Amino acid sequence: HGNSISGTLPETDKWCPQLKEIYLYNNDISGTVPSQLKDLPLKYCKLGGTNHFACPLPVDLPDICILDSDYPTECNYPPPQPPPSPSPSPSPPPPSPPEAATALCAAA
Repeated sequence: HGNSISGTLPETDKWCPQLKEIYLYNNDISGTVPSQLKDLPLKYCKLGGTNHFACPLPVDLPDICILDSDYPTECNYPPPQPPPSPSPSPSPPPPSPPEAATALCAAA
């Protein structure tokens, strides 16, 4: 923890399948949290603190990875959203005939 580690977490198929403890809190790790953490026999899991995980966190993330009173795992950045499509601006309604006549007379 607190080792200035940066980058993203790899998918857990790259991790030791018998991994029981993860202490990665208070670094500068970003990206998504692998949902496969649920498949590891974790006894301790500390991911929170100053890391910058993308939202949403996996719904099946083990509770021990989230419920840490000192360093809860939180997502800090929403996933990229597509840009909003431009909406046509409403055009003003045409003036009613009496207003049009008044505007013409005032201009003359």
